[in-house]
Amino acid sequence: HWRTKPATGCLYRTMQRNRLSILDGESERIARAANGDLRAFDELVHQHYSLAYSLAYKVLGEEDDAREITQDAFVRIHRALGSFRGDASLKTWIMRIAMRLSLNRRRDRSRSTWHRLGLHGSETATHASTPAHQTPEGEYISREVRAHVRAQIDGLPEPLRQVLILNSFEDLSYEEIAQILDLPIGTVSSRLHAARKKLLHQFEKSDLL
Repeated sequence: HWRTKPATGCLYRTMQRNRLSILDGESERIARAANGDLRAFDELVHQHYSLAYSLAYKVLGEEDDAREITQDAFVRIHRALGSFRGDASLKTWIMRIAMRLSLNRRRDRSRSTWHRLGLHGSETATHASTPAHQTPEGEYISREVRAHVRAQIDGLPEPLRQVLILNSFEDLSYEEIAQILDLPIGTVSSRLHAARKKLLHQFEKSDLL
């Protein structure tokens, strides 16, 4: 067994070097973009756009709003890139801006009954998530269940809804969520627990479980 230790250590060092190389590459792109290199900024947008859009869509529930918010977020990021200090990762900084803009839009727009119930998803999104082999009856039931789940999540208190979206839908760690929302990790954990407990109770009442 003594031969496996050097190999493991070598693999670990290689992984660390690769990780540092990736971080250095991103730092270089950030510096170039901050100095006006549009190609470098385009690379950053390409790297992080889907994550920012996904977060905006989960918060707002509408593709057009999500696209607009994501574009607005990157316009603001481009303007403020020179002030990026690196206290958190670029991903966390982008997510924080996207979350703030999404929440502002959510508060400001008029909330019709359709918005409030979460039944306003686009036909494109609905059909994209429906298996090709599903029957019309099955598709209708799936749609009904998704709409009900969406309504329950939409009805959570905003602080609980935020952490649930970031953790369960965006798969972010407690540390990343804490940085994005500027909260202690313990608060993130307690809010996530409370959100899941409330949803479980609602699902049981609705016979979804």
